[in-house]
Amino acid sequence: MDKELACEIVKDLLPLYVDGMVSDVSKKSIESHLEYCTDCNEAYHDMAYHLETEPQEPEVQDVKRFLKKTKRMYFFYGLGGLSFTAMLVCMIVDLALNRGITWSLIVVSAVVFADAFVYTLSISKKNKSCIMMAVISIGTLCLLFVIQITRYYLMGTGTFWIFRYGLPILLLWLAALWFPLFGRTFLKWNIWDCIALFLLLVIAGNYGTKLITGDYAWDDVFAIHSFRASALGEMIGAIFFVMIGRMKKWRK
Repeated sequence: MDKELACEIVKDLLPLYVDGMVSDVSKKSIESHLEYCTDCNEAYHDMAYHLETEPQEPEVQDVKRFLKKTKRMYFFYGLGGLSFTAMLVCMIVDLALNRGITWSLIVVSAVVFADAFVYTLSISKKNKSCIMMAVISIGTLCLLFVIQITRYYLMGTGTFWIFRYGLPILLLWLAALWFPLFGRTFLKWNIWDCIALFLLLVIAGNYGTKLITGDYAWDDVFAIHSFRASALGEMIGAIFFVMIGRMKKWRK
């Protein structure tokens, strides 16, 4: 009789339990009962399933959509306010110390780049990886030019290296990131093959960077010591990930 009475009580409390509106003491008592009572456990799962699959009223959906947009709006306003404050402080300090805009231009560009990245990440829904990679590519390219212009023309330090070193190295490493992403997004490669391709492109990036900067001559590319330093680890990693990809495919 006690067990029947307990079951009736638990079933009466299940709607409140599913909605999370019972006290901690009642919650522990209900969970203890569900551990050994099959009937109440089935009733609980049926109730939870119907609650999850039950279509929401249009008014509820509109409220949730409004709250989501409001939360996103306040986040962007807060981020924009903090970014503007940081950029303004940097420019004021730069003007006070250097009587002009110098290093603060680099800071402002970096902040704008970071804000664009966060904003795009928040609003992107389809092809998010490609969109984010496009933002990174364009933002890094712009930031590189800003650094060159600021240091060479505004600060009068350094050399004009943008076309000789900066741009070729940047394009080389962006290609190392874009090709695996292209294979993953459009050719539907598995993630392991994409990682293996990236490691192989890292080898090309290491050699290409050293050739562009003059650290290597072409004869050094084929030397065994340079292979061990610049390619051996990545080559082993690429073979390892290719093997994992094949094993995953065979299991399917």
